[in-house]
Order: sequence, then structure tokens, then C-alpha cells
Amino acid sequence: MATTVEIPDELLAEALRLTGLPTKKAVINLAMSELVQGYRQREALARLKRMDHNPFLTGDELAAEHPEAR
Repeated sequence: MATTVEIPDELLAEALRLTGLPTKKAVINLAMSELVQGYRQREALARLKRMDHNPFLTGDELAAEHPEAR
């Protein structure tokens, strides 16, 4: 999709320098991808917080956290 946007020259120049990417298009695509990834990660963390348990716990750790489930 072709889109025209105004991006501050200084910001774009800094993004090009920091990323080492060769084109403005590549920098913008990276920025959009990272933005979407960040929001998806926040959504996933929010879902994890709503869960009744930590899915990263081992079985023993989970049992220790919920002794009534034994």
C-alpha cells in the first residue's frame, strides 16, 4: 500500500544511522514490525496475568504454589 507521510528528517536520519538499514522504506518497515510485535507481546503478557497460574512454572513449583490442589 502506497502511503505518503511526513517524518521529521532528524528522526529518520537517526533511525537510518542506528539501524544501518540502507533505505527509508526498510527503516519504516522495521519500525512498523517492531511496533506490532511490542503490542502483541503486551497483549500476551496481559493474557498471562489473567491466568490462574504461571505457565512457566515446573510441576513441583506449581504444586508448591497451590498445595490445596494436591
